[in-house]
Amino acid sequence: MNTGQRIIQLRSQRNWTQKELAKQVNMNVSVMNRIESGERPIKGEELTAIADTLKVTADYLLGRAEEAPSSVADHENELVQHIQKISPDAEAMLRDMAALTPEEMQDVYDYMLFKKSRRKD
Repeated sequence: MNTGQRIIQLRSQRNWTQKELAKQVNMNVSVMNRIESGERPIKGEELTAIADTLKVTADYLLGRAEEAPSSVADHENELVQHIQKISPDAEAMLRDMAALTPEEMQDVYDYMLFKKSRRKD
């Protein structure tokens, strides 16, 4: 799997479009498209920004590491699934939360559970 394919896979796991990821890393969407398709090599600063945003190492994106750090990604995906079950407008909320750390996402999830439990009382 090449760098572009790894970016696509990680982006898809978060249900982000190319445009959303490009915006997160302050990149033109056409540049993101060419990087993902393998038409253009990724530059160092772009690699760092994308890796940080996708919460993986640059080595993973470059294929130097076999696996993404799964504990963070798995925890984040689990939180996303729980949030989608709790909130009817979860999709918009998750777009706003895309830049949060897993710890911040956990705080939001805990708060949502608290609010949900208060509504039942």
